[in-house]
Amino acid sequence: MEIGASVASLDPASNVVNASETSGESDLLPLVFETLVVLDANGVPQPGLATSWNHDSAARIWKFHLRPGVRFQDGSPLTPDSAVSALANVDPAWHVSSSADTVSIETSAPAPDLPFLLAESRHALARRADDGNSVGTGPFRTTLWQAGKRAVFSANPDYWAGRPFLDSVEVTMGAASQTRTIDLQLGKADLVDLPPDMVRRATDDKLRVSVTVPTDLLALVFEADRRAVQDGRVREALVRSIDRAAIVNFILQKQGETAASLLPEWLSGTAFLFTVPVDPAGAHSLWEHIKPSPTLVLRYDSDGALEQAIAERITVDARAAGISIITRALPAATKSADYDVRLVRLQLSSPEPRAALSDLLDVLSPGSSEDVESLPNPASAEEIYNRERGSLDGFRIVPLVYLPRIYGVGNRVRNWEIRGGNALEGWQLGDVWVEGEAQ
Repeated sequence: MEIGASVASLDPASNVVNASETSGESDLLPLVFETLVVLDANGVPQPGLATSWNHDSAARIWKFHLRPGVRFQDGSPLTPDSAVSALANVDPAWHVSSSADTVSIETSAPAPDLPFLLAESRHALARRADDGNSVGTGPFRTTLWQAGKRAVFSANPDYWAGRPFLDSVEVTMGAASQTRTIDLQLGKADLVDLPPDMVRRATDDKLRVSVTVPTDLLALVFEADRRAVQDGRVREALVRSIDRAAIVNFILQKQGETAASLLPEWLSGTAFLFTVPVDPAGAHSLWEHIKPSPTLVLRYDSDGALEQAIAERITVDARAAGISIITRALPAATKSADYDVRLVRLQLSSPEPRAALSDLLDVLSPGSSEDVESLPNPASAEEIYNRERGSLDGFRIVPLVYLPRIYGVGNRVRNWEIRGGNALEGWQLGDVWVEGEAQ
């Protein structure tokens, strides 16, 4: 395998701020770590490390019955107590306890969507081994880890679902996109992740390309305390100047979708109700009435080539409408507030609309998270739509495009498939095999 991301550590509880590293980590985690619940191809919860579950009438107290005979990759058994240790600090609103073969989770409010949440990789069960590294129960175990450079995962012979077909998975991190494509073509790599602008070349070279449903959102976020964007006309003018279709067609090479909502259609079913206000002439007219007009500073992550290309396209559109704007590249972890609007890339956290919306707004608009939590649980499509619509009023948060995950797959790889409900779960390689060399 070759990926563009440089993953610093493989830990379900890590808090990664770089979009590329987040994507790389989420691809690798399922090799080693597993969750109590998994999702099928339609996004429906199914047994994972828990064989079954039930809850009280209020959906506040849940009991998950652990699968017997499961062991961590260091040989220690998966017990209710070890599961409690793994989940205890994930969410402060959860009270996690154990009894017999059962893990109990009591929530502060009704949580009928809890199985969906437990299918997220951040809720994978991990154990701290004697050497200080985290081990899981998955089909592969980590036998080499060179942070940000290289990793080797070997088949777990004691895996509860049966030994995987592959003997090992070798991952090269930080590989340039052109190098990944060439190595796939030459058979030096069996699986690579591809940026959108390399898909056409891969297709022309007759390479197998696997594209998921949209899993990432690219959006603009205006800083609430910056004087330059306090006037709503400033925000609206910039939003109306942006040609999202051009971003998708030229920068993404049609490997993405224009976005007017936070949640894509496959997830919410209501994205088609949102409209994209593209109106360069109207943007120019608005800007002419702003006196004095500010010079806006647009920030993007300095380690994201795709984000840079999109930021530059936004400035071209804005300047065509008469808007004064400059771009500034800053590392993702930089806390500097010397900018007015930021281009952010976020990975959807869950196939459950309410949970996905809540997590997006926690990042995009922290002040609105309480409003999202106040939604009924479960929330109807109309209630989620109304909350999503309200979060976009005033042009403080501006969705731009949705991005899928794109993989180049070698000709000898068999049984590779990522369908809609599994798109957020990374590489599922337990049942994948590769054809050997002809004798």
